[in-house]
Amino acid sequence: MGIFMKEHDIYVGSLQEKLNLRFAPSLGTKELHGGLDEMVELQKEFGIFKIGRSFATSIAALNLTGLSNAETKNRFQRYLTSLRKVKSNVGTKSGDAAIVDALMRNLAAKKPLPVYFELHDLNVSKDAGRVLITEKGRPLFYMKQDYLVVSLPLGLDSKAK
Repeated sequence: MGIFMKEHDIYVGSLQEKLNLRFAPSLGTKELHGGLDEMVELQKEFGIFKIGRSFATSIAALNLTGLSNAETKNRFQRYLTSLRKVKSNVGTKSGDAAIVDALMRNLAAKKPLPVYFELHDLNVSKDAGRVLITEKGRPLFYMKQDYLVVSLPLGLDSKAK
């Protein structure tokens, strides 16, 4: 995220963690209600993710970056907004549209999967600069749990190389 986050790159892991906890597998008790079960309910009630609304706007509505300092929050929001200009591995959809579509379909599914947001180096190959959607994967080797996987491209600021 170098170009967007700059010296705030140290917060990337915590921002990723907030996304992953918000869409985490259900813990199965009423007292621990949250994660995927709550997201399914919120999507049904409010349509947080919908065609024509950016992923960045939905994330802002969920206040997933609101606890960060203002500069970090605003830089992360600019990064998420930039995904409208990034390609994806889903047909001709932009990264933003591919994420929103995948989340909408998943949250409306009979058996929705938790969502895992991972990061990949956009500088590895010319195709690595895309948002990558994997409908069913196991990104965490230590959990026997399938996820919808959304991989976001990150890279250094060209001046930092």
